[in-house]
Amino acid sequence: MSDNEVLPLLRADEAHHINKPLDLSSKEEEYLRSYTSKCDRRLLLYICIGYALDSLNKMALSNAKIAGLSADLDLHGYDINLALGVYYLGSFIFQLPSNLVLKSVKPTYWLCGSMLAWSLVTLLTAFVANARQLALCRFMFGAVQAGYLTGSLYYISYWYPRELVRQRMGFFFASAGIGGICIGPLCALLTSLEIMGLRAWQNIFLFVGSLSLVWSLVGLRVLEDYPDTATFITDSEQRLIVRLMACQNTVASTRHISLRQAGMAARDTKIWLWTLIDFCANSATQVNGMFGPTLIASQGYSTQTAQLLTALTNFMAFSGMASIAYIAKMVRGSSNAIALSNVVTMVGFLLALLAPSNSAAAQLTALFLFSFASPQPAAHGPAWEMANQQGSTKPAMAAAITSAFGGLGPLATAFVYRDRDSPAFVLGHTVCLSMTVTCLLATALLRWMLSSENDRRDRDPADISGLTMEQVQDLADNHPDFRYKI
Repeated sequence: MSDNEVLPLLRADEAHHINKPLDLSSKEEEYLRSYTSKCDRRLLLYICIGYALDSLNKMALSNAKIAGLSADLDLHGYDINLALGVYYLGSFIFQLPSNLVLKSVKPTYWLCGSMLAWSLVTLLTAFVANARQLALCRFMFGAVQAGYLTGSLYYISYWYPRELVRQRMGFFFASAGIGGICIGPLCALLTSLEIMGLRAWQNIFLFVGSLSLVWSLVGLRVLEDYPDTATFITDSEQRLIVRLMACQNTVASTRHISLRQAGMAARDTKIWLWTLIDFCANSATQVNGMFGPTLIASQGYSTQTAQLLTALTNFMAFSGMASIAYIAKMVRGSSNAIALSNVVTMVGFLLALLAPSNSAAAQLTALFLFSFASPQPAAHGPAWEMANQQGSTKPAMAAAITSAFGGLGPLATAFVYRDRDSPAFVLGHTVCLSMTVTCLLATALLRWMLSSENDRRDRDPADISGLTMEQVQDLADNHPDFRYKI
């Protein structure tokens, strides 16, 4: 078979066999490897760097806080907590509509446009003059950034076959850790420089906003919308991937929004359990992102030293997220991986609560522990969820629901780590410990539900021979041949 030969979208014997494994020839396996490599180097690399820059923009505020922002803007009480919290409120409000809009707008324009908008808001934040303006900018940042995370998850899910999604999402979430590793040393450097008479915290916002603005423009030349319209793959690779995605019911190039699938997602108890897992996981995960510099500085370290040390805590977060696919494989499933990371996270918060609050060694050890483990459920959960979704609309709705409501978790974190509780932060650590326990219980329940449903379908397979192809596709993950990954 030459590389220019055309492969059929679906062979006659596959046309009504959604969710049946395809028998690929050795040449087709070679095409798949080539296709995957091209997507990794072009599309995945771009959105991963974009998510790393997103992390820089989000963490800019926590670093600006200890670089003079609080003093210059005369922030008191809950002013900084409000600025941190309203970001998640803005993200929540615009998360659901953003993913439905994604079905009607080219993904390239949507992802790059979102990045361009949040870059402009970050640049604007450098010139705020009071707490109200700061809170407004952070709300706007959350609103315009809302579509990038869920849009990226959805984007990955329709470019890669189902069995390859989890590892790619692991790389995607790990890229946030790379941003975290860079932000501390970067802010320490910017804090030490005098640029055009600007304050140190202004330098932080201007620099990270400029980086992501440039990258958003690069995306217009790098990203492409759908596998069946891609120009960087061969005809044979294109026909093969469209055939594979059709057989697993995840072809996304249609802009039709299935109201039936949207309703299925809203009523799906499993999706709401994934959302609860994400809510609890995000509560604990954002402790390092929002308050890492504050927790370190509370142990007596200077501003620049605290910023430099955040590189270590963020390296721990990166290591945890980068290894999610391997951990899931090692412990045989995402649910087991989430449970394991929950246990390690609980150990970290318990150490922070029980160790002397003025023991820098113990408190930093605790911070390293939960910085390593707490981000893993926030990465495992969406990857686990998207690997268990099908249809043209349901994956987008699932990602939007989970990211929107799950993304509210850090709102609690934003208000329970109060400056007056320094250095013990008993309230904050206790709330996050409770969230982690809830995450563990929700994971156990969801695992039981998925296993039970798989067993039921094995025992009592439904007959769908009388349905049309459109009706079969609208079954999504309710298709009798679909089996949930545990």
